[in-house]
Amino acid sequence: MFIFDPNRFSIKSFFKAVALITRIPVPDKTFEGNQSNLSIDWAYPLIGLLLALPVYFFGLLLLSFSFDSGLVAGATIILLIMSTGAMHEDGLSDTVDGFWGGWNKENRLEIMKDSHVGTYGIIALIFSILIRWYCIKLCIDQNLFFVAIITSCTLSRSFMTFYMWATPCAKEIGLSANTGRPDDISTGLALLIGLITTILFLGIKSLIVLTLCFFILWSAKTISTMKINGQTGDTIGAVQQICEVCILCVISL
Repeated sequence: MFIFDPNRFSIKSFFKAVALITRIPVPDKTFEGNQSNLSIDWAYPLIGLLLALPVYFFGLLLLSFSFDSGLVAGATIILLIMSTGAMHEDGLSDTVDGFWGGWNKENRLEIMKDSHVGTYGIIALIFSILIRWYCIKLCIDQNLFFVAIITSCTLSRSFMTFYMWATPCAKEIGLSANTGRPDDISTGLALLIGLITTILFLGIKSLIVLTLCFFILWSAKTISTMKINGQTGDTIGAVQQICEVCILCVISL
């Protein structure tokens, strides 16, 4: 029988999640004491919100000085990449390199572990950054900057957690394996945060966004299971990136 433990979802677990997927400093006490009972996956969408808000206000500051929307969109992407240390972008490039550059599971995982970026990965990064830049620019021009940044950063990370829950680990070692798959409570909470944010800001348009994200989740699970028998930290990052791109595309239309 599962017993809900509120301590698993404490501020300490939130800070631990921040330390894992961002470059934001956290208190040293975060890593003191017993860590085994902490759940961090539920916090990923809140971290998306944490990243989005200062980036949005910085963008507003630039706009108040009459900076071009294209420049503000570029600054937005740069700040988001810097705040995570390009962690998700790295996952996208490694995943594309491995999935389409390898010929079996072992070879694909070896390519994904390689620190060098291949042709497929570079192309994926270029497309991801350019599409995000253009969509954010369009959103700024349509006064949808706040909605676009908050929703894309939050919901894309909700589906990170959902993908981790839905897909078994491909390896016994690595970031994903060490973190562990989220339980039902963590996954439900992460999805709830993303759903509330999306419905609140997008209204009827949220149906399109959510349908698209669920399709991405199903596709990612299917392809990653077929290619490497599960998920890794790289494929989790790729899911976040693809969801973010698609969310921005829908909002900017």
